[in-house]
Amino acid sequence: MSKSEKKVIHCKRCVLTNQKPHSINESTNKVGDGKKYLVIHPDGVCVACKYSDKKNVNINWTQREKELKKILNKYRKSNGEYDCIVPGSGGKDSCTVAHLLKYKYKMNPLTVTFAPTIYTDIGKKNMDSWINVGGFDNYLFKRNGKVSSILTREAFKNLLHPMQPFKFGIKTFAAKMALKLNIDLIFYGEPFLEYGSSDNKNELTPDFPLEMLAYDKNPYISGLSVNTLKKKYKFNDNDLSPYMPIKSRDIKNSKIKILFLGWFLKWNPQEIYYYASKNCGYVPDTQRIDGTYGRYAGVDDKIEWLHFFCHYIKFGIGRCRLDASQEIRSGHITREEAIALCKKYEGEVPTRYLKDCFKFMKITDLEGWKIIDKFRPKHLWKKNKQNKWIRKQELKELV
Repeated sequence: MSKSEKKVIHCKRCVLTNQKPHSINESTNKVGDGKKYLVIHPDGVCVACKYSDKKNVNINWTQREKELKKILNKYRKSNGEYDCIVPGSGGKDSCTVAHLLKYKYKMNPLTVTFAPTIYTDIGKKNMDSWINVGGFDNYLFKRNGKVSSILTREAFKNLLHPMQPFKFGIKTFAAKMALKLNIDLIFYGEPFLEYGSSDNKNELTPDFPLEMLAYDKNPYISGLSVNTLKKKYKFNDNDLSPYMPIKSRDIKNSKIKILFLGWFLKWNPQEIYYYASKNCGYVPDTQRIDGTYGRYAGVDDKIEWLHFFCHYIKFGIGRCRLDASQEIRSGHITREEAIALCKKYEGEVPTRYLKDCFKFMKITDLEGWKIIDKFRPKHLWKKNKQNKWIRKQELKELV
């Protein structure tokens, strides 16, 4: 990270900062690698808020839906075969995408699931409801638990990114299944730009960037090269195959098209939650999620609780900040209300599932906290006289 990037700039519209990293092809993510970060324009407004302005004012959503219908007509099959794939694990977004495609637009979607690392009870319930209440066929892939444990631990130790092995699956599993089953159309939910996870060059296209899937060099998994992992743990090719990227030639030689449904239809997370609840039996968590104020987003994997806390440690942006920023853009809360929520919940230790995560990775609490503290960037963290970690370059209201 350059000296200029280490200077924290806060968006004047939401509560994100320029420390938020872009989504990347995880196969390129290795120890010490540089990243691209959220762009904040000279007027002090981030690209996610800029896109939200266009989404709420400038985009002709009627025309966008017409474009969607043209694409669906091109791929729709009348012989009962699956004509598109919707990846997911029964969350609000995958429920809504699949249901809209099947029941509003009369497609024949196949749902596919790369199983969460450590299912929560509510996650299992919502997964069953997606299939049984929503009414879909599903391929569920459960990974080798021994390998998953090792890779999750290595990702935590090397990158402070315990969810990374799962990220490989949610980004590539659908395309791998599409290649095997000769299905040419895949749909995800909202575009990355909604959350500031890509630059604005992607706002003019509904396409999922294929560079997220394909990689022809020696890939990295959990921050280590595949060859290193094989030597260290005696893994064979089959052990690591669920995490391997797709070869560029396989994508280029196929007819696969991967799209964000949220590019064609105006995406509002709260309304998506209501739709999933009504049509697929989706239910929120029974209690508030550690680190934020909500109960209905990202509740299926225990590792996700740790993931967002690690995100807070590395980038100074936790779950509450992300949720509140999205709700500002959706018009549900003000920036002042978001700051008050962050004051109360941002950076909260995810005690609910933390021991389960450490146990899964086969590390002790002491080892876990040593790893976490090692990743605190000096430009974001310092210790006070009481030997307590405190934030640097933070909004004065949150210090």
